[in-house]
Formats: sequence, structure tokens, C-alpha cells
Amino acid sequence: MNPKTDKLLQQAGKYIALGKLTLALEQYLKIQESEPDDTTIVNTIGDLYVRLDDKDNALLWYHKLAEAFEYRELHSNAMATYRKILKLSPKNQEAMTLLAQLCERQGQTQNAKTHYQVLARLKMSLGNYTEAITILRKICSLDATCGESQMVLAQSLELGGSTKDAIKGYLQSATIYVQQGNPIAASQVVENVFRLQPKDKDTVKAFFVLLQKIDLTQRGLEYVNSLALDEDPEFKFILSEMFLEEGNFETAQQLIQGSVRQCPTLYKPAIKVLEGLISRRDLNGSLELVEELFEISVRLRDESNLKVLLDSLLELDETNGRLLKTLTAVLIRMNDKEKLEGYLKRLVLVQLRADEVRDARESLNKLVVYGSSSFYLDLLNLINEATLDQSPEVMKKAIQKVIRALEAGSLEKDQNESTVPLALGVSELDLGMGLTFEEEIAFAQESA
Repeated sequence: MNPKTDKLLQQAGKYIALGKLTLALEQYLKIQESEPDDTTIVNTIGDLYVRLDDKDNALLWYHKLAEAFEYRELHSNAMATYRKILKLSPKNQEAMTLLAQLCERQGQTQNAKTHYQVLARLKMSLGNYTEAITILRKICSLDATCGESQMVLAQSLELGGSTKDAIKGYLQSATIYVQQGNPIAASQVVENVFRLQPKDKDTVKAFFVLLQKIDLTQRGLEYVNSLALDEDPEFKFILSEMFLEEGNFETAQQLIQGSVRQCPTLYKPAIKVLEGLISRRDLNGSLELVEELFEISVRLRDESNLKVLLDSLLELDETNGRLLKTLTAVLIRMNDKEKLEGYLKRLVLVQLRADEVRDARESLNKLVVYGSSSFYLDLLNLINEATLDQSPEVMKKAIQKVIRALEAGSLEKDQNESTVPLALGVSELDLGMGLTFEEEIAFAQESA
């Protein structure tokens, strides 16, 4: 420092001691012109303006001081200066912004968040929602794991009229709380989503995923019902897939049951539900779903896949007539005569043992058409004759005879039938003996 500057400093000190602050300030301003890089002088000038109650000029010189500290990378000094400014002017947005940015650059994330939050609240109070939201987004980017920051952002978006973005913010906040193992906080946040009532499918789907994680699935379903989205085919598909991904077969079944015929898009998730029901050995639930899937599987040419599932289902109850009937219908549509014959025989046996004569006759008729043995026609005729006789005893004997024949694979001959000679004029040829199966059928129809 040159002698002139030193003399000015001595004079300024005397003025301060005498309380002549204005004169002291004049001396320091002269010193600053010759020593522009002396931060102590700049700081003293700012302090003198404060003592003279000239806040505007004090702030001007403090800002110069902070800039000088930043330029010299004296970051702690710069931060202290910005805090000094905020003490003098608590709502100074420029100082808040610069201090927050400086903390951010220095990796002081928590301090940066604190200063940005104060700034955002100030802007909100002034009605500057757009600027406040920009700052709040900055806070969320600084700490993506802070659920509270996300919620504050969502609240601000809602106040600013951005309802759709607010809903996303609330969902994000609640999701963070779930990930942190805080379902209570998540539950409190989702109340805002219920209040805002989102209706678009993607948002509601995300909402449902979240609700399941905090045990609010039932309330979510009630919400969907209130919006009538549960009847929307696309939404049903989205929900059912979501439930299945999480292994919630009961809810998926509840959503799908009774809707597959009207909404063929539900076929694939319905197949998954059926697989789950079979693995759980739920025969009744499986059968109800199979009856809905049958026509759709034919339409989509997916009978083979359905047949595999029916085979697995049959292992749960090999004597289930309802299941055998569905399985034979699938095999008929697939034209799988080899396997069809065996299942039809099993179906007839089940129906006869249950005294379901009328159904047994229908199944026997299918055996005649699709079976490879000629004696099925004899069995059908045997049942038909017993039906015409209308005698319970005759019908009982006929049923037992047909059952034994199906089990043995051939029709047993009555003793008197084997010894009674043919009627006069009747030959083997007349009875159709020795003819092919197709010729026998034609012969029987012609004779009738």
C-alpha cells in the first residue's frame, strides 16, 4: 500500500472514531479507487453504508465483495458474504439464488436444497408459480430420493393449475416413500391423487401398482368402479396383466371372469389365470373360465393350447363330466379323432354311471360318428330301444351292458342270441355282416 493510501486510511480511522461516518466513507471510496482488489476495503465500505442506513448501497458493495471472493475461488468467504446480504435483506432473491448455486457447485447438496426451498417459497408467496416450479424441479434433481421434495413440487404444480403434472408428482413422491419402506407416508401422499381423480389409463395403471404396494388394492378397485373404467376392455386388459405380473390371480380372475366373451382381448391374460387356477387345483374356478375361453380359442385357432390345459385340469378329476364334455368339444374342433374316441368313451361312462341317459345318448351318437369301432352303433341302438321300452328295469340292464361293453371294448352276446337261427330268408348279407363301417351305417339307416 502506497503512502498516500496509508494516509487516507489513517484519516478515515480518525473520522470513524469521531463518529463522522460520512467523511470516513469518502476516504474509503478514494482508497478503493487506488486499491480496487482489496476486499477488506470493499467490505468496510459496505459496513459503513449499513451504519449510515443506506441499505441499497450496502447491498451493492456486498455483492461486489461476494463476486470478488468467487472470482478468487474463496468460496467460504463468498458464502459468508451472501449470508450477510440475506441478514440485511432476507427476501433478496438474487442473493438466495447465488448462494444456492454456490453451495450446489461446492457439493453442499443439503445447504443448496435449503436455500432453493426458501427461494421457491418466496416466489410462491409472490405468485411466481412458474419460477417456483423451476426451482423445485432443481431441488428434486439434486436429491431424487427425497419424497418430501417431490410432494412439495406436486403441491406447487397443483396450485399453478398443472393438475396432470401434479398427479405425477404425487405418485413419484409416494413411490419414493414405498421404496424407503415408509408406507404410512406413501398412504398420506396418495390421498392427493384420490382427491384429484386421474382418469387416463396409464396414470390409473401406475396408481394401481402403487396402491397394491401399500395394501390399498380394494380401495383402488372401488375407485376404478366409480370411474366406470372397469368396463373398458383396454383397461381391463391393463389391470389384469398388472395383477398377473404380481401373482394376484384372485383379483385378476375377479376382473376377467364373465368378460372374455365380450372382450376377446382378455384371452391371453385369461389363459394365464387358468394356468394359475389349475396349479392351485381350483377345479370349479377353472371350469367356469374354460367355458368362456372355448369359443375364443377356436376363433383364435388356439385350441391346441387350450387342450393342453384341459388335459392338466383333467388330472384333478378324471370323472368330471363337465370337463370331459368341453375337452371332447375341443378335440372335435381340432379334428383329433384318435384322442377324441378315448375321451368320448370316458364321457359316456361317466354320464351312464350318473344316470344321465339323455346326455349319454348324445355322446354315444358322437362315438358312432367319430369312433373307429362299429359296435358303438349297437350300443346306441341298445340305449334307444331301452328308452322306447320305458321300463326302468330294461333301461338299467341296457346301461350296465353298455358300460361293460365300453370297458371291454366289445359288445357281449346274449346266450339265446348265439343259438337262435336266422329268420327265413335273412342272410348275413341282409344284416350288413362283412360290410365296411360306412356301409354298415348306411345299411342301418336304410333299415330304419
